[in-house]
Amino acid sequence: MTQAQSIPFTEHGSTQQSAHDGAARIAVASDPASVGLGGLAARDNGRLYIAVFAGSQRTGGYDVRVLRVDRAGDALTVRAMFSSPAPDALTIQVLTSPAQLISIDQKAAAGSRDIVLIDQSAAERARSAVPQSQP
Repeated sequence: MTQAQSIPFTEHGSTQQSAHDGAARIAVASDPASVGLGGLAARDNGRLYIAVFAGSQRTGGYDVRVLRVDRAGDALTVRAMFSSPAPDALTIQVLTSPAQLISIDQKAAAGSRDIVLIDQSAAERARSAVPQSQP
């Protein structure tokens, strides 16, 4: 088994209104607009953008925060904290879709095939393929 290596990442921001409907999701591209969060960062050649979506929620008070990015073999693992309001919390009654945009150096992801989103309980929330760069 390959030892996981931590990959430094840059945080570009987050939103409560990502327009992503559905369950938790992870998306990867060389252009932040391609992952649906282009308003949070301008494209920078040499960076690979990773969007983490918590999924659609019926109230406010939900959030997702990337804690670390690791690489082991041909897989990238994004570890994130998913938070939700306390059961008795007063929350705004509005549909939300929390998301965060980060980026890593494309060289750190070279040869990676899969990216996996893991929550604070070590449960897999989402999985996606890593786009292969063109020669």
